Amino acid sequence: MAKPTNPTGPVRPPVPKMKGGLGKYFKEVGVEMRRVIWPTRAETVRLTIMVLLVCVLFVLYLYVASTIVNLIITAMETGKV
Repeated sequence: MAKPTNPTGPVRPPVPKMKGGLGKYFKEVGVEMRRVIWPTRAETVRLTIMVLLVCVLFVLYLYVASTIVNLIITAMETGKV
């Protein structure tokens, strides 16, 4: 069975028009960046410490869970369970 062909060529997604060009784009990016409310240094440090703490706690949880599962599997292999 033959595939249907498009007589006008391959179908391409529409490309948005850039009215104003690249200069206008970067100007609008600058305007948006001035509207951003940036975090203070203290807030950034506090949130970074929180992320690192959560990562450490998650690693400890995975270590403990892995150790428990390893003990169970070892006990099953040796016939103690």
